[in-house]
Amino acid sequence: MPLLSRPLYRWPALIGLWGLAVAVAWITTVQVFLLAMNPFCHLQRPGLSRLEVVSVDRNADSQITDFVTAKRGEETRVLTLSKAEAAELREHDEVWILDAWYADSLRPTQFLLTPQRILLEYPILLLLPVALGLWRVRKARQAAEAEPPPPVRRTFTDDFHLRAQRFSKPAAGDDPGAKAPPSDEPGPTPPDSGA
Repeated sequence: MPLLSRPLYRWPALIGLWGLAVAVAWITTVQVFLLAMNPFCHLQRPGLSRLEVVSVDRNADSQITDFVTAKRGEETRVLTLSKAEAAELREHDEVWILDAWYADSLRPTQFLLTPQRILLEYPILLLLPVALGLWRVRKARQAAEAEPPPPVRRTFTDDFHLRAQRFSKPAAGDDPGAKAPPSDEPGPTPPDSGA
């Protein structure tokens, strides 16, 4: 019996999965709200790239972001990373960069690639494991609520009685060569001659 078919484990799993779905909906709602309220915001194509750091430059106009110049092959890009992430980088470091799906002048436009950052920037990806988990819980519940299979019925034969029937004397009507037992009933009386 699967673990999720027991209500003791099924209900906490359901609560956790629905809680995660609500958290994803909340983060997505906040992101859309910030996007709608910011007039300087614009959508951009999300992306993932491996770049070599050329230089890290301070952004005097922002207390949140710094500029990082990086190149891939011959192409040079200027990235807007958070100050904490930019401080970790050194010249000639090779890093994976995640491009955000929207850009504005307040927040970083690119991030260092980490699982936490992927989930914060693209929380909708979490709905795939949530859907898979809900499907597994549903299947486990259906298996638990299904009627149990009928019990296996075994027929025991009594070998002693079968053997006794085989070796018993046959009845008169069963064997064609057997004599009929004498009858106690009187037979027909012969007719009287009248003498």
